[in-house]
Amino acid sequence: MNINGMNMNERGAERKAEGRAHPLLRRSPRRLGSRKRGFTLIEILMAVALTGLIASLALAPVVYAVRQVVETEAAYSDETALRRTAVFMAQDAAAGLRLASVVLRVVDHKQLGGGDDDTLIIAGAAAAKQNLAAGSVVYKIVRRSIMNDSIPGLYRWLLPGILPEDADYDGLEEKDGQLVAPYVTELQLSVLEPPEWVEDYSGALPQGIKIALSRKKERKPGEFPSESNFESNEAERVEYVFGFPQ
Repeated sequence: MNINGMNMNERGAERKAEGRAHPLLRRSPRRLGSRKRGFTLIEILMAVALTGLIASLALAPVVYAVRQVVETEAAYSDETALRRTAVFMAQDAAAGLRLASVVLRVVDHKQLGGGDDDTLIIAGAAAAKQNLAAGSVVYKIVRRSIMNDSIPGLYRWLLPGILPEDADYDGLEEKDGQLVAPYVTELQLSVLEPPEWVEDYSGALPQGIKIALSRKKERKPGEFPSESNFESNEAERVEYVFGFPQ
């Protein structure tokens, strides 16, 4: 068949020639295995777990070092607080009224368990600084009991108009006092009467006084025992000696 001077056979041959001359125009066959493969869920979970393990191993020394620093600072703060308490008590004693018949009184007392539970009474002018009559300053430990839910520790009371020899230290209530050092469990006092130290004293300002304070750390509600808060039953104890010029 002849169309425009070219038969069908000639057109077919020309198309085949054009196809061979332009290979990009031909559809290339799909190659097997050319599709990209993604990660499975198990592979992703394993990668996340390995990353977390590596991170925890890398941060473990840092966490331990920070914990050691915090515990050291806490221990230092506890000792410093007890030292300041002892210094504060000695300052009250040094400021005692020298003209009083009894400037300083120490009452020796033991707990049921054998610990020291002494009381310090000073004839001081501390009350006068608050526009109150001069009287006594009392240091005594308050303990937690069924009838008392206050914070236990060493308290300080001002008793205006009451001399040390007349002070009723057993009848003091914690609500009338000031918490000086929380959670102090023992107070031991000794007065220097040359050539020895005595534990019961009532008289003029002595040449020296020895103040020993003990405190046990109490765990917070819900806190589990650890090396820092439940290592032993021993209380932290500090002891200081103060001299008074005569």
